[in-house]
Amino acid sequence: MSAGNNKLRWLEILGLAAVIASVLLLAWEIRQNTQTATAQAMLDLNAMANEVLSAEAQSPQLAAVLVKGEEDLASLSPVEYRQFESHVYTLINTIDAAHGFFTEGILDEEDFSGWREFTCPYLGGSSVNPIWESLKPTWGTEFVAFVDDTCGL
Repeated sequence: MSAGNNKLRWLEILGLAAVIASVLLLAWEIRQNTQTATAQAMLDLNAMANEVLSAEAQSPQLAAVLVKGEEDLASLSPVEYRQFESHVYTLINTIDAAHGFFTEGILDEEDFSGWREFTCPYLGGSSVNPIWESLKPTWGTEFVAFVDDTCGL
């Protein structure tokens, strides 16, 4: 074997090692990005939910409308109905975001399970369900199918 062939062979080995190192580095970066995306998704979902709950907690008037609407949707004035509907829409939007993160693989089953458990009783509630049904066409088909399949609504 000539010296030129040995150099070529060593260059090939070094090139192969560089490719393997690059692939391993890329896999590590993808894993880090996935973990970051998961953490950011959880932060976003918590911020969305906290914003809704905070509005309710900080406004006795809104809290009163929500209690009244949960007891008897028909008892709400048009303005109160609008407030109740907006609150419901915001919570459904948060559930939809969680579902989207789950279907994209950003949230795993454990992270999404609480959202799934909340969805059916909430959307099936006597005051929320009519609003869900009226707003259903505004949601994506995949989210609607998830609710239909999971909750039978």
